[in-house]
Order: sequence, then C-alpha cells, then structure tokens
Amino acid sequence: MKDRYELKISDDISLIHDVSVHCGKTTDMAKGLFLCCKGRLCAGESAGIGLPVWKTRHQTIFPTLFSAKVISETAMEKIFLMDRVLVWHIAGRKTPAWFSHLVEKLVCGFMIMPAIQHRLLKLRTIVMSCLDIRSSMVHGSDKGLCRVVYEATPKGFIVKIDGRSIMGQGRMLMLNEVDGGTFDRLRTNDHSLHDLEIPAWKKVSFNTLLASTVLNVGFSLTPGVREDCSSFQVFCGREVALGLNWAGLAITNPHHTFTYMVNFQTVKTDI
Repeated sequence: MKDRYELKISDDISLIHDVSVHCGKTTDMAKGLFLCCKGRLCAGESAGIGLPVWKTRHQTIFPTLFSAKVISETAMEKIFLMDRVLVWHIAGRKTPAWFSHLVEKLVCGFMIMPAIQHRLLKLRTIVMSCLDIRSSMVHGSDKGLCRVVYEATPKGFIVKIDGRSIMGQGRMLMLNEVDGGTFDRLRTNDHSLHDLEIPAWKKVSFNTLLASTVLNVGFSLTPGVREDCSSFQVFCGREVALGLNWAGLAITNPHHTFTYMVNFQTVKTDI
C-alpha cells in the first residue's frame, strides 16, 4: 500500500491520499482524501473528503485504513475497517463507559442548537482545560468493512460507498472536510455566512456551498445519478478552536450502498 496518491480534476484542484497528514483530535483515525487547491493542502485536522463514520444509537464508530490502491487512471479505492471509538481521560485517568455515553448525548444536544454552538465551544475549551479532559481513539469492536471508491470527473469527484459488510443497526455518515482556517464562507438558499457565523453543525440543503475567500474555490454535494434524493440528509459545519480546525459538508443515507458527487467551482470573494 503506497503512502501517497493523487487524483486530479484540473491543474489547480486535486484530491490526495497521504497517510502522513494527521493533526489534532482526529490523529488516531483514518482519513479520506485531502483537497489540494492551487498547491495548498487544505487538511488542518479535518477528516478529509469521503470518510465513512458509522453511528449507532449509543456510539460513533470511526475508521482504520485497511487498504488503499489506484484502480484506474481516474479512480482509487480505500477500504476502511470500522473499529475505532473515542475514550476519555480526566486528569490522566480513563473515565468509565458511562462517561462516553454521556458525551454522545451531549454532542447530540449540541448539534440541534446551532444558534449557541460557538458559545458552547468556548465553554467546552474552558471546561476541558480546567479539568484536563482529553480524548483519544482506540480499537473497539470490529463492525466490518466499508469500501469507498473516489472517481475524478471534470467538475469534481464521484464517491461510491459500499458498507454492506457492516454489522448491526446504525447509519452511515460520510464526512467531506477541509481545514476551517482556509474555508470560511458558507452560502445557503437565502443567505451567506462568514467565519464565526457558520454553525458547528446544521442541517442544510444540497445547494449549500462551502467556500474559501483565500483560494476563491468552493464545493457542494449532490446525489449520484439515479439516487433517490429523499433518502439523503446534508449537514454543514465549521469548528476552529482548541484542537479543532475543520469545515465541511456531511451526507447521510439509511442505505449501506449509495453514491454522491463532490462538486468544485470557482467563486467570487463576495459570495
């Protein structure tokens, strides 16, 4: 398995597989493909483009990279083992299992309150610093494999997911993230948000565009050809704080196999 691959859609835009790129609280999990725009790697501590996460009722399962290979001149495949979970430590001591379940419930509550999310992030930073609360990812129970194929097209990338071997009840969440320091503008149906105006997590529509005012480029998500649009949900988010530097669009689908597009376009700085 090579340590680095690149899929290009133009001279300015490509997606890169690079196992050496890790930063922040997501260091211990696998990553999708990182956006490289005009020679700038837009990674931060993001999960990258096209990373599967399996969410059950009480737990979030993160991936380990099982294999990565080029399958054609315009496509590559990654196979992820869904087996990593978050563990928490307070003052250097591992917390009991109930603490992780409590954190999951707090995160769910946080996600449905976009109006105060940035204030809650500041409170999070204070509490974690004062109590010396830290998280890490460790190997948990193996939930199965998820195969993801990335295919370059002139306008972006097709992402094909096959998670049929994943065991148990849950739903697939596909993360499409870049670094939050560079991507600082969000355009929705009726308005444009900049920097701290962008919520940490909010349900949005397919025509939502996440853009960089530095690079003058943005991306959006659309369902794959012949996919049932009603089965998808799209979310936006951006967090730039202690140990956090990501912005992105996530897509969920109740089915274990589906396809979506990541579309790139040139944007004006005043979107």
